[in-house]
Amino acid sequence: MATGGFSFWRALGWLVLAAAVVMAAVTAISLVVALNHLPGDLLVTVDGEQVDLHALQAGHWFLAIGGVVLATLIVLLVVPMALLLGVGLPLVLAGLGLVAALLATALALALVGSPLILLGLLVWWAVRPRRPVGTAMPAAPSAPPKVPVVGQHTDNATPFA
Repeated sequence: MATGGFSFWRALGWLVLAAAVVMAAVTAISLVVALNHLPGDLLVTVDGEQVDLHALQAGHWFLAIGGVVLATLIVLLVVPMALLLGVGLPLVLAGLGLVAALLATALALALVGSPLILLGLLVWWAVRPRRPVGTAMPAAPSAPPKVPVVGQHTDNATPFA
């Protein structure tokens, strides 16, 4: 496989990667903007423990944003691929199995019905109308007819001499 030419699958891969990077950037930016506009008295309760979001350090915010971006990328890339391979591939294989079964059935019917097909062909040859023998098309000429050359010249501007 040549590595220098255009490939549809390579372009599609780069397009998916670019879309994932753009979605990660949009998610991170929107999360940062949303977190900067939180009310001052907001408390989050996890398992009975209250967490003050304004008391978190910068490292905690980077980890939280990274976790949300990673979860978004997993939802946008891994889940569709799993559905495609988990649902789409078996459907394609089932369709190919049905086509193979229909082809095998058609071949078996052709083998079983071959005497009838041969009989029908012989009846058609016997019953079809014959072409009349005398009305055959004339043979094509082998060469164009000879044209007599009188006063041949190469310049169209000079009259015949």
